Amino acid sequence: MRLKSSVTKKITAAIIAMMVVFIVFLSAFCLGLDAGHDCSGEDCPICDFMRQCENTLRGFGEGIAQPAVVLLPFIPVLFVAGLFASFVSSETLVSRKIRLNN
Repeated sequence: MRLKSSVTKKITAAIIAMMVVFIVFLSAFCLGLDAGHDCSGEDCPICDFMRQCENTLRGFGEGIAQPAVVLLPFIPVLFVAGLFASFVSSETLVSRKIRLNN
């Protein structure tokens, strides 16, 4: 039972981390797209949207996002290394729970 709960916690943490990275990239992408828009005045919906994106990025910048951005290029490398390690690891009779009788 303990193994399943730790695996569940790791999967949940990975999903939350991917969602945070997705939100940060989406906010930055939307800011880049709407940077040169024609503002329609005081109640411009695009300007409001851009302010929301900026607040989202600032909110992540005040927390743990700065170290995460520094480590972000290494995440795909670690993911590929984990996949490679899982395929390369050799199976043994003990890991497959095969009983050896004389």
